Amino acid sequence: MGVYKFIRSNLLAGGKTGLEAYFVLLVWAFFFFLWLPGHLQAQVEIFNIFMAIIPFVLPFLIGIVAYHLWYEYQWARRYGETEHCVLEIKLPEEITQTPYAAELMLRGIYQTGETDTPLHEFLGATKPWFSLEIVSTEGRVHFYMWMRRRYKALVEAQIYAHYPTVQVVEVPDYTLSIPYDPAVVDVWAVEQKLQKPDPYPILTYVEAGLDEKGVKEEFKHDPQASLIELLGSIKEGEHIWIQFVIRAHVAESYCPYALEETHHHMNLREWGQHEIETIAKKVTREKEDGTGSIVNYAGLTKGDRELIESIQNKLNKQPFEVGIRAVYIARKDKSNSAPRIAIPSAFRSFEHGSEGRGLNGLAPIFWIGPFNFAWQDFMNTRRHMLWKRMYDAYVTRQFFYPPHKHRWIILNSEELATIYHFPGKVVRTPTLERMPSKRAEAPANLPI
Repeated sequence: MGVYKFIRSNLLAGGKTGLEAYFVLLVWAFFFFLWLPGHLQAQVEIFNIFMAIIPFVLPFLIGIVAYHLWYEYQWARRYGETEHCVLEIKLPEEITQTPYAAELMLRGIYQTGETDTPLHEFLGATKPWFSLEIVSTEGRVHFYMWMRRRYKALVEAQIYAHYPTVQVVEVPDYTLSIPYDPAVVDVWAVEQKLQKPDPYPILTYVEAGLDEKGVKEEFKHDPQASLIELLGSIKEGEHIWIQFVIRAHVAESYCPYALEETHHHMNLREWGQHEIETIAKKVTREKEDGTGSIVNYAGLTKGDRELIESIQNKLNKQPFEVGIRAVYIARKDKSNSAPRIAIPSAFRSFEHGSEGRGLNGLAPIFWIGPFNFAWQDFMNTRRHMLWKRMYDAYVTRQFFYPPHKHRWIILNSEELATIYHFPGKVVRTPTLERMPSKRAEAPANLPI
């Protein structure tokens, strides 16, 4: 069973140790089918059985491979035919809006269309996705949004509706200014997963008190400040790219990245109800006549009641499927290990209590290594391959479809607005670029 789980989790699921799984399969095949000294008859019988079943099994295997290759080809074709754009959001000296404005903005781009039938999907149609990005170019911090060009007007309208003093400008894609060249740059990346099941919320701006009116900026504590401060601290020749790739989560959709397999065929609401029932089992007892059970919610501890309330609150707002990726890219002579250590730590600002004890939080998924033996990464072949894959995944903003389909999480609009919003003066990082004046419309009574 241990070997089966290892192969299933790494070979079939495409884990980072997939090559080790192939190696294990080859060793077992060699032992059972080739290396049977003194058992020539057994070898012949096994070979005959193998040749007899090939005509029946091979068409199914070819069909499965062709099915996946077709979808991957169609998705790649449609992606290449679709025009995309990058918008930079330039911040004024002062932003008075709370992160609730970002939440309303995100609700406005909650799009579920473009994939209506299985036929549309078969021909490569996908639900629209967006990329919310915070980028540091040698310490200068910028906010970007990436999208299909057809949604540009919608996104601009939503930004200006809730942040009227910012300036939105279409800019060239900044990622293309640093082409991937392993001889020139070092690349490192990390993605994020949730510490607990998705129905449990992370720390939000409401719980951090950022929605309170009348509180002076100097008394507010923005969990996003850790990220911004880190981005502003890097030096010449270094770059940190952080993206939140998002798309609408349809209520009826399953949650394939649930931590337990029993939850894979539940939608988010069913999964949340399952978690609530699990908590309520502590105060559940069977009726004396055996006709059912009684839940004494009054017997729950204060912490359990707050836990149930938090799950219910998360389910009451628009859910997004979110992929979180951070890339550190630097010239080889400027590469530094400090940002690689600091990036995973900065995301802990959104952790709700200590790991394993609070409601939920983010935890890192590392792309590369550890490679403890030379045969695991001969001549750095795997390392360079993974560097190229992570770079391509970021540049194409892919998270939900092959060839860069990765593990996403579910956050609601409130959680997402906590991670990505345009900060006020509570974030005082000097390298966070702001416009010297506010954006405003010209007076209507100016002479022509």
